Amino acid sequence: MQETINAEQETPQLVEPPEVICKPYLSYSQISMFMRCPRQYEYRYIEGIKRPPSGAMKQSSAFHETAEVNYKQKVFSETDIPLSDMKDIFAERFDFIFNSEEIVFDEGDNKAKLKDKGIEIVEVHHTIITPTVQPQLVEEKFKISLGDDFPYDLLGIWDVVDINNLIIDNKAYSKTPSQDDVDKDLQLTAYALGFRASRQQIEKGLRIDAIIKNKTCKAVQINTTRTNMDCRWLLKSIEQIVQAIKGGVFYPNSNGWHCSQKFCGYWDMCKGGH
Repeated sequence: MQETINAEQETPQLVEPPEVICKPYLSYSQISMFMRCPRQYEYRYIEGIKRPPSGAMKQSSAFHETAEVNYKQKVFSETDIPLSDMKDIFAERFDFIFNSEEIVFDEGDNKAKLKDKGIEIVEVHHTIITPTVQPQLVEEKFKISLGDDFPYDLLGIWDVVDINNLIIDNKAYSKTPSQDDVDKDLQLTAYALGFRASRQQIEKGLRIDAIIKNKTCKAVQINTTRTNMDCRWLLKSIEQIVQAIKGGVFYPNSNGWHCSQKFCGYWDMCKGGH
């Protein structure tokens, strides 16, 4: 598998044309799940067992779709959609999602509360964050080869790339992430790797645009960067993950917040000895 990743060196290659590609892919969500718990990865991606998402996850989906509508038209208009329209777009997307999908509500949550908080998320994001963003790419997919002899491609989607080639990821968190958390975020590393391989240039930087879901929502923007060494580390990690997948190594990892009945939909299967 190739390791070099910047524009001055030999790079992983953008896959063209996508319609003729038969090779399977790994996404950040798959990589992250395997790192968190290989057994969980096995249930989801090897056995194909899906579990219904939480209400908070689908609230975030509706928020992302709403921000996407605004940013896509802003590429050309250079103007944000009015806030009242953004709230209407969110309400429509939220109702569609929550009326058409099976969703699990956390204790204390219900549809009405999540919708009200979601509208607040949209308002804070639209008022504080969106005026700082002029996008050039929105929800843009990349798919890169990690080598002709490597069994997987790497797939990802950038939320936003602005006109200065700054990669922006929109998030809604329950608490403010630390700078160290953002500096180590593998999703951002994957975004940087994908940008360098597919665009043949180095990104300007990376930023988390986050709404923190406190009693009253607040906006934070946290900048970070990635080095060639960071990208090589991710490439090596992907190589080792694939070796484990091919070898059928799917051990459970109970050491962390993720291993609980609340946060893992496969808890009963795993603890039941399936």
